[in-house]
Amino acid sequence: MPKAKLAILALITATIIWGAGAPIFKWTLESGIPPLLLAFFRFLIPVLLLLPFLKHVKKIRGKDIPSFLALGLLNCIFNIALYFLGLSFAPSINQSIIACAGPIFIIIGSALFLKDRATKKVLLGNVLGLTGVLFIVFQPVKGIDGPLALFGNTLFILSTISASAGTIFSRKLAVKYNAITLLFWTFLISAVCLSPILILSVGNGSILTSLHVRSLIGIIFGGVFSSFTAYLLFYWGLTYMKASETTIFSYIDPVVTVMIAMPLLHEYPSPIYILGSFLVFFGIFVAEGRIHYHPIHLLLRKR
Repeated sequence: MPKAKLAILALITATIIWGAGAPIFKWTLESGIPPLLLAFFRFLIPVLLLLPFLKHVKKIRGKDIPSFLALGLLNCIFNIALYFLGLSFAPSINQSIIACAGPIFIIIGSALFLKDRATKKVLLGNVLGLTGVLFIVFQPVKGIDGPLALFGNTLFILSTISASAGTIFSRKLAVKYNAITLLFWTFLISAVCLSPILILSVGNGSILTSLHVRSLIGIIFGGVFSSFTAYLLFYWGLTYMKASETTIFSYIDPVVTVMIAMPLLHEYPSPIYILGSFLVFFGIFVAEGRIHYHPIHLLLRKR
């Protein structure tokens, strides 16, 4: 099979794992483990798993150090830490839809910071997509836990923006370094930055009460599958695809998330959630005109 199609399969697999992550991690956090401690283990475990492959880890060039630091901060710490904190307050199914709005945030960022002039079609798509996001974000305001859920949804937005920026740095570095190198250095940077959380947890003894069967399941899933396996597949796939094309695979997330969240957490899509989801996807279609290029379409098309 051509490497381009293998890259598509790798990205599909990574996306399925990440789609399953939101409800699994929320289920884990309900056991009482602190979000940042869970994030620390998610970064530490893949570093340990990569130690036998250190000979494949390339030395970072001096000029690329800022990009690696930015990648570690954006794609790992800010993205994952905000993601876990958001799951502590808001439904997991909200995260997957908000994450799908990543292309919209990239378009807005390009217009604001890169001075890219947006066409009327792009502006209309952004308005539709952002309206859908706002429907989902403000949906819980009237509920008992409304303010907390609203706060969680806001953290999801910040997490998505961080991930979108991190993808740009990932693509820039993926053409220079192999996937193992990207994984090792970005996760090592993240684990070192979050190590004070572990030290604090050990010092006050809270780590002993945090680690039991449910939390261990989340730690293993996060470290082995959601971090080590999924990111390895993602970074490898990036070497054969444009960063802009990877946004296509995020459309798998909501389907996987809802399928797992319903039986595991008893989270069900409301009419407002469905309407907001429709507006997000329709907005991306209007803005980019390519939502029909779903992952299976990419896999079947001739290269």
